[in-house]
Amino acid sequence: MSETTHLAALLHGAKDVRLEQVPTAAPLPHQVQIRPRATGICGTDMHYYSAGKNGMFVVKNPLVLGHEAAGEVVAVGSDVKALKVGDRVAIEPQRPCSECKQCTTGLYNLCSNMKFSGSASADPPVQGSLQELYCHAAEYAHPLPDSVSWTEGAIVEPLAVAVHAVKRSGLQADNSVLVLGAGAIGLLCAAVARSKGVKNIEMVDVDPARLEFAKAQGLADTIFNIPLRPNEGEEKVDFCMRMAKDIISQNKERLFETIIECTGVETCVNIGIHAAAPRGRVVLVGMGSPMQSIRVGSAAVREVDLISVWRYASTFGTAIDLIASGKVAVKPLVTHVFQLKQAAEALDVVVAKPADLIKCVIVS
Repeated sequence: MSETTHLAALLHGAKDVRLEQVPTAAPLPHQVQIRPRATGICGTDMHYYSAGKNGMFVVKNPLVLGHEAAGEVVAVGSDVKALKVGDRVAIEPQRPCSECKQCTTGLYNLCSNMKFSGSASADPPVQGSLQELYCHAAEYAHPLPDSVSWTEGAIVEPLAVAVHAVKRSGLQADNSVLVLGAGAIGLLCAAVARSKGVKNIEMVDVDPARLEFAKAQGLADTIFNIPLRPNEGEEKVDFCMRMAKDIISQNKERLFETIIECTGVETCVNIGIHAAAPRGRVVLVGMGSPMQSIRVGSAAVREVDLISVWRYASTFGTAIDLIASGKVAVKPLVTHVFQLKQAAEALDVVVAKPADLIKCVIVS
């Protein structure tokens, strides 16, 4: 009997994506088999594609990218009771061990034995969703209402990041909020803050087009286009303080109780610290250089909290509800759509970063 196969977009190395037939695995007892219908492309996928690695994780074996996904259940494992064939689901790509202290206390995003879809962090790698069929633990396949489209379903994962970040921030409706970075995650963080009743959001970015998009979508009340570099001869610390002062002046001289930093850039982290109110909170969402020079003293003298964020835990249901209820509109963020057979072309577009790019989604 011939082996059953299906089509997948396999990354063999930098800029080397090949459409190939791969063996189709049946779901394990605790799994469902899913036909991915939409997969969002994020910065992690971009790094793997452009460099053949993401940080210290190098593509050594062919890797199927994709972890921001939604699809249709086409088969269920023998132990699965909560899902059935035909169900629409958003896929939570984390694969925790479910046995360690972090997992058993609800902090499963911090599991030290975590595996993650579409990542070379494990050997062999855990394959992602840029393929025609995909098996995943049923526990982490979340029901998607019929009112939520497939492309919207692909945005559930990054929205779950934003929900987790805002939750960690302790944000209150009367806070003045500063979002550093107007990429997809920054926009979604602003959208979640809006859903919490926040009426004063300022957004900062180096890209004026993205800032105008944020304002047009009602996600920013004020915007600030930060220059790419300091003035000639200006020290970095002075540049950060000057930018913070200018940003605050845009906010009618009010300091920010909540700062959500989505760039991972050292300069922006320091700007956030300088723009924070006493007892303010700077939430570190962006993943930049692992070693940065941060103005801890400036934070300490005003008891500014630096709060780290790592993915999400138990936020997919909230993210789905926000989309289904209309409290967060994610359709406008999807600016580019490609078919699975155009995966390499889609990744080239994301690497090129055209001016109108917010979020690229691959559908099938």
